[in-house]
Amino acid sequence: MLREAQFIDLGAIVHLYQQLTAEMATMAPETYRPLTSDNRQYFAEYLQNDLARLFVTETAGTLSGFALVVLARTGDNAEFVPQHFAQLIDLYVIPAQRHQGLAKQLMDAVTAFAKSHDATFIQLNVLNANQTAQQVYAKAGFEPVSLILQKPLN
Repeated sequence: MLREAQFIDLGAIVHLYQQLTAEMATMAPETYRPLTSDNRQYFAEYLQNDLARLFVTETAGTLSGFALVVLARTGDNAEFVPQHFAQLIDLYVIPAQRHQGLAKQLMDAVTAFAKSHDATFIQLNVLNANQTAQQVYAKAGFEPVSLILQKPLN
């Protein structure tokens, strides 16, 4: 079942986020490390923000995934076309519930939220090493628009 998150979900969302950061740390240990602290205040602030939505999926009474989306605008710079868009901050589904359509449900909710606020596009970042997520996003209609390059100096 897909629904908007509530304050009572914060502990479970933190647990899911800790799993997400553990997976990211495995894929990109030079950038990420597993979060072991309780960051429920971070998510609580988004629950109170009218420009954000936190969606969750629930399977057999347990949270199995979440997506955090925030509305944003480009700065007022003469060289950029003004944009009103949605930033997908995080999307995660537990491994045991993957390939069940939960990521699609979360993406559909994110898309509906963005459209209902007249956003012109949804933007996200994904690790280059996370080929599975890249496939999920491509299937949902996302296309690359820029590339971040990095040169290690050590």
